[in-house]
Amino acid sequence: MNELTDKPWQGLDFLRGLGIFCLLILHTAFYYFSGLWDLDLANPPVIITIIGFLLMFAGLFAIISGAAHGISIHRLYRIHGWSFKRIAHKKLSSGLFILLIAYIYFIFTGPGLSEFANRRMNNSILVEWIRNGNWAGFNVERLLYVDSLVMIGCNILLVSLIWLGLMKINQLKAPVLLGLAGMVLLLSLVRLPLYPLYLQQVSQKNWFQVLLLNWLVNKNNPILPFLAFGLLGSWLGLLLEAKKSRRPALLLGVSLLLLGVVSYIFLPDTMLQREIDLKWYSIMITQMGLFILIILVAIAAFDRKSPQKAPNAFIRFFLRFGTAGLTAFFWESVVAAIAWRGMTALAPGLQLGIGSALSFGLGSALFWGIILIFWEKKHYIGTIEYLYTQTVRHWGEMSSKAQKLRQP
Repeated sequence: MNELTDKPWQGLDFLRGLGIFCLLILHTAFYYFSGLWDLDLANPPVIITIIGFLLMFAGLFAIISGAAHGISIHRLYRIHGWSFKRIAHKKLSSGLFILLIAYIYFIFTGPGLSEFANRRMNNSILVEWIRNGNWAGFNVERLLYVDSLVMIGCNILLVSLIWLGLMKINQLKAPVLLGLAGMVLLLSLVRLPLYPLYLQQVSQKNWFQVLLLNWLVNKNNPILPFLAFGLLGSWLGLLLEAKKSRRPALLLGVSLLLLGVVSYIFLPDTMLQREIDLKWYSIMITQMGLFILIILVAIAAFDRKSPQKAPNAFIRFFLRFGTAGLTAFFWESVVAAIAWRGMTALAPGLQLGIGSALSFGLGSALFWGIILIFWEKKHYIGTIEYLYTQTVRHWGEMSSKAQKLRQP
């Protein structure tokens, strides 16, 4: 049997876990930094610019997800002999499950949307109730916001559909996938004029047009350009699965990174204003190249041909986030709000500078790391990932993650 079927791509699991751990730190730090509303967005401190850049790492998860689901489709069809219909059922259930969790998350438990003009956070229902004692209810902005989970759910559906279509016409080839990724990336330039049009339709309450454009162009992680990240990840997954040379991926990563950095340097700095302009586009190109290189480094470090020793405690700490990090991501804003409520009860008027906010974020992430240590001993029963595996089971054979979650 193919050796890639026998062992997981531990580098991808580790990188996903490390990414979630860092996001937990940065989420909490950003939302509890007391000086947030007084920042000069035209000339921000370097540390704030770095945090802002790191908070835009959704593309890394898009590439990892694209690679994982592409590899999954390849193995189910080539190795296990699944029909296109059976694979489609499984991927449909996966994508719809993630989309359902995404909307529950962002409405009820997710982080706030910063409104600098009003110096306030548009919080999710539970976070607003815990922090301020108010019942936020539903609002259009949070319902329409395209967060990272919505993006991943969309990518699972679209990348899987594209893969199955290419397989059916016998055109599932690395150059074809790479070409499609490039086409979507170029097409994403239309987001620049379409986003203002989208905002106009929202202000005029033209809901049909709003719904047509929402997943395509709305903030923060729309199909344009994040489908390109997913397709690029699936291209990388195909190279890995077929044991092809990784040199093309290395060259592409370096080229995109250099192109993006040079473009970024010579364009006006509008990153923290979150403008959808050429500066934003240069950041997307930069991240695409950077993420490819990061993934190649992770795979080189963890997925060697020689037998590997069992991961040490440090690596296992992050691998747990790779296995059950969605649960931590789902609840982290609620837990942080509870902790903040307790801290301000003991120290009314508490204010956190950037250093203290980062420490608070690190404490939050470490707390979840400890929780996952104990949850692992219970085989992650009760996590969102466990619920995911039970849902997908009804549509076909369990995924590799499901098998890991069920192991004693």
